[in-house]
Amino acid sequence: MYVCVCLAVTDKAVETAIEGGASDVDAVTKACRAGGDCGACHEMIEGMIATHCDARKKRLNVIAA
Repeated sequence: MYVCVCLAVTDKAVETAIEGGASDVDAVTKACRAGGDCGACHEMIEGMIATHCDARKKRLNVIAA
């Protein structure tokens, strides 16, 4: 699925950027160009970052328990 239609960036590319440490829209844009044009995808990118952070916190809580 395309997250950024303007630059034809897929969800997989955005996920890879986030997993590589991109923690805000600007960092994702630098990593894979998503969000670098009109900005309509910024909300989706922010949601993907939040989902990744939530999943990571849950994994860390399980490990710590």
